Amino acid sequence: MFHQHFLSAAGTDLGPLDSGERVLWQGHCAVAEYAFDEASSLPRWTLPEETEVLVTDRRVRYTHPTESTVSSGELFWLWPQHLRVQPGNREVGRNATVTQIQLVCNGPDGSFPALVFAGGTLTSVGDADRLANVMRQAIARFRVENANELGVPAQQARMLSRLVIGPEFSNYQGGEGQTVTLLGSVPVPAPEPEYEEPDPVPVSSVPVSATPVSASRAYFERPGLDADAQRAHEALRAEQDSRYAEPDLASRAASLAARIAGLVSTDETPGGHPANLSAYLNADVDPGTAR
Repeated sequence: MFHQHFLSAAGTDLGPLDSGERVLWQGHCAVAEYAFDEASSLPRWTLPEETEVLVTDRRVRYTHPTESTVSSGELFWLWPQHLRVQPGNREVGRNATVTQIQLVCNGPDGSFPALVFAGGTLTSVGDADRLANVMRQAIARFRVENANELGVPAQQARMLSRLVIGPEFSNYQGGEGQTVTLLGSVPVPAPEPEYEEPDPVPVSSVPVSATPVSASRAYFERPGLDADAQRAHEALRAEQDSRYAEPDLASRAASLAARIAGLVSTDETPGGHPANLSAYLNADVDPGTAR
């Protein structure tokens, strides 16, 4: 499962606005992403109230620079399926809740990721209502003007056009809140999962009987180490061969000694002289005579 949809990688520069893109609202507030399909879910990520928020006729962008890096992201008007203003309650202290603007989207695998704005410049319910009205009109106008490209049916385009002029959000502290459904939304694409490079396997842990193929697999997708893996394999094979070379020579020497002893004790020429053993003593020269 993916953990975030609307936050860019750390240090990402969103760059300038597109040609012809118009700024509709600018301020500061806290920004967070929630999983609305998960009951009582905690935010997937949060940015503080000092985050700069920019609402244009095409999207909402947010940026929070720090000394070490920059946290930023954006949500295009293609994606929101519901726009809600959730007023804070009338409690104080730990039980108090703040007013939120929630942009709920249709995500991959039946999920509903939501971008939430609260605090900062949005000091009252009225402030949240005014920003939500700007977003509602911007989203509806964007989809009406691009209905053919987005594949929005004519009937839905007519209903969206009504949202450009009303009804406006009008909430009060402690109220139930208001939600507007935005027709013609496009599902949020799933972000590409991050690739994690596997840890290298030390040469000492590779079995002695490993082949060059298995040795190289120990360094899967680690360029530049193929030659090292090959040399390690050759060293292991050399050690393996040396273990069997000396026992084989000892066995052949013992076998030859036994054959010579047998010939000395039994094989003599008719004149009583021992048989000529030079052919057997040179057995190592002719492999065919040593068995």
